[in-house]
Amino acid sequence: MITTDKRWIKQYVLGVGCNGPVYLATHSSSNNYSEAVAVKSAEIGTDECSVLREEAKILNKLKGSPYIVRCFGEDQSTEYSKCTYNLLLECAHSGTLLHFILWNGKISEQVAAIYAYQLLMGIRHIHNKGYIHGDIKLTNILIYPDNKLIKIADFGSAKEEKSREHQVFDICSVGCVVAKMLTGKGSWYAEQIDEYKRQIWGFDMGDEQFIDIGLSKMAENFVIDCLLCDVPGRSLSVDELINHPFIQNVISTENEHHMMNTHNPFGDYWVLERDLFSTTYEEWKAKIRRSINAQRKEGYTCGLSTTSL
Repeated sequence: MITTDKRWIKQYVLGVGCNGPVYLATHSSSNNYSEAVAVKSAEIGTDECSVLREEAKILNKLKGSPYIVRCFGEDQSTEYSKCTYNLLLECAHSGTLLHFILWNGKISEQVAAIYAYQLLMGIRHIHNKGYIHGDIKLTNILIYPDNKLIKIADFGSAKEEKSREHQVFDICSVGCVVAKMLTGKGSWYAEQIDEYKRQIWGFDMGDEQFIDIGLSKMAENFVIDCLLCDVPGRSLSVDELINHPFIQNVISTENEHHMMNTHNPFGDYWVLERDLFSTTYEEWKAKIRRSINAQRKEGYTCGLSTTSL
């Protein structure tokens, strides 16, 4: 039996990742989007579902950092006759860092340094817990109110790994993210990064200017130190990068107050729910009816188009 005080409704798709759609969901008794949650979903029994379950385990172990997206728990529901696994996450209404750059262009050095600090703090927490993220990029970094706080999201590629050899991948990714923030170029790819590294070492002058000339030497050095973290003799740890002049030049105790205490709509604990999103038989029939009507309408329109030619 589905009770109205328990049920949640998936309102629309926020995006589609490698392991399925991500929905924005609100409580059935309210359309208050400020209290919405993000829901990752996959059909139970699929490979995508297995990945989401593993992501839930990792997020549960990583809880406690203000720089990592908060997971509220898990749910299993029967949605339109399909057994569905749902991962319940805090929602970032400001979108991703990629959205921010596409809308606003390049980010000032001061703000980029604050974001880099928060990103490194999140990565330090991940590494200290014995994991690597494995996919640090603009679309996996969420921005929160007033654009003063970022959090690392999407742990579908994360794995248990304590070796420095694998941790450097996350650190190098920070350099890529900061470079994209400072240049406003959200489309740096592996080939361009390799070419930029060759330019750093003086092996290739190149025609493309990867880092803007107007940047401070301190900012450029930070990007270089991140990108070359896998080079013997230049390898900097996360702690050393946190203490880099580029970061420390703008960080103060005041920045720590931008951390947000996320409201958990399910209570202050990890939830293991059933039927939060389950649909009734009548809703299932209504969906089928809408699908049939849409197909009929499409066929009718195509028929008109064919006749009119």
